[in-house]
Amino acid sequence: MITYRIPANASGQRLDRFLVKFMPEAGKGLLMKMTRKKRIKLNGRRAEPKDTIQEGDTLTFYFSDETYAKFRGASADEAPKKKPLPDSLSALIHPPLYEDAQILAVNKPAGLLTQPDHTGDPSIADLAAVYADGTFHAAPANRLDRGTSGVVLIPKNYETQKTLIRSIRERKTHKTYLALVFGALTQPGRCDDQLLREHNKTRVSDSGNGVHAALRYRPIQSNGGFTLLEIELFTGKTHQIRAQLAHIGHPIVGDVKYGSKKANQTFRDRYHLNHPLLHAAHYTLSAPTLSFDIQAPIEDPAFLAILHALNFNKAI
Repeated sequence: MITYRIPANASGQRLDRFLVKFMPEAGKGLLMKMTRKKRIKLNGRRAEPKDTIQEGDTLTFYFSDETYAKFRGASADEAPKKKPLPDSLSALIHPPLYEDAQILAVNKPAGLLTQPDHTGDPSIADLAAVYADGTFHAAPANRLDRGTSGVVLIPKNYETQKTLIRSIRERKTHKTYLALVFGALTQPGRCDDQLLREHNKTRVSDSGNGVHAALRYRPIQSNGGFTLLEIELFTGKTHQIRAQLAHIGHPIVGDVKYGSKKANQTFRDRYHLNHPLLHAAHYTLSAPTLSFDIQAPIEDPAFLAILHALNFNKAI
């Protein structure tokens, strides 16, 4: 018989989901069978898979030491060994953009992945893994395109992760972006559209089909040829800002997917620009158990150089 006391980082999870992470070598089917047969008990009583575990609860495993260690696998008794962070990730937390007991925020540079992909390149998810402990899977709560810079949030425990993801889903967070676009915009406006995703590209639907997407924009500076916009994002659809701004005739500078390759060639030649000038600048949440107000300055060298060249200094 082996007992295990639930730590704070695992509190609030369903028992079945916790057990799968806690004993990754056992398999969910076997763990549920052991629970039904009372070989796994919660606080001395028969447990149900849907039971919610809390800090201080006690799990009792009626296994041999050998079986317990086998089911725990690499996470037994010790936290898994973590790979050293590459310099591109380590620099983001020395120092971080923001950190407290619940959350870490970093200022993601353009070109860095938020989540891993087929390239195997480093990602913010690799940085989040620092906070994994075998019972909690740390991961970025919000996602930015590879070419977009700015605020990425990493919850440091399960309760914070659950609260933040629910707040994002229920649109209780407030997100503001900065974008440099082609053309003159002198008045605030709003885009309310239905978006369709086709052939790895997002477009505004002319038929009314698709998913709803909304944003509001406000010009910060304009010189007739270009405008720096502040964008309040109400929904978070793939490539939403890029597609909606292009639809109204103001594609983002550097965005060859939704804009013109020819119009962007000067910026590519002069500033080596290979990504849209879009930056997640401000992220806020005010909830009973989680509150933050995080601002990220523009640090991308090409973005800064182009703003200086245009004498657009209000966002710098």
